[in-house]
Amino acid sequence: MPELKDKLESLGQEVVAPTFSVDTWDHITRLGQNVRSAKQNLNNWITEFDKIYKTFRKGEKLCFIGHSLGPLFILHLVERYNIKLDSAIFVCPFLEKLNKAWQIDHVNESFYKSDFDFGTLIKLIPISYVIYAKDDPYVPVKSARTFALNMKSHIIESETGMHFNSDAKCTSFPLVLELCKTRLQKGNTQNYFSVV
Repeated sequence: MPELKDKLESLGQEVVAPTFSVDTWDHITRLGQNVRSAKQNLNNWITEFDKIYKTFRKGEKLCFIGHSLGPLFILHLVERYNIKLDSAIFVCPFLEKLNKAWQIDHVNESFYKSDFDFGTLIKLIPISYVIYAKDDPYVPVKSARTFALNMKSHIIESETGMHFNSDAKCTSFPLVLELCKTRLQKGNTQNYFSVV
């Protein structure tokens, strides 16, 4: 969400908002279920992230913000690189197959994981928030809550908002901005990293 990035930068924060490679719905549908996703897979995304990780400065305070597949990817990153975060904001998160459409499960297949070492992840991400909507057409409430319970996250449940994406006409996210401001007021975070 570019508006969130702009507003955080106007508060003097450094924001990295990378774009990771994805396979389009039509492309995946044409290829079918037997062909692996060429762009949207965990190994490709880690390779792309590695370039960004090398720019991190030792001791800087970080808040990762992820939407949809982003939160799951964040867990992979924190585990793999042993990244200590000040906090994280997870929007519409899940750990396992969503069983909504084979195309979604297919492109996300390499990311799914429910057996993280959550004890270690909680130490590396001591404060986290999970935001989800009860009317999300993709991520069931149970999936978002399971993610939150595993991470001991503060849960923020919305009656509406769907998947908080452009289909839901969500172009800004004031709640995420307010959570970021709260962390800033506590003098905790000086850098933000936004994922997907």
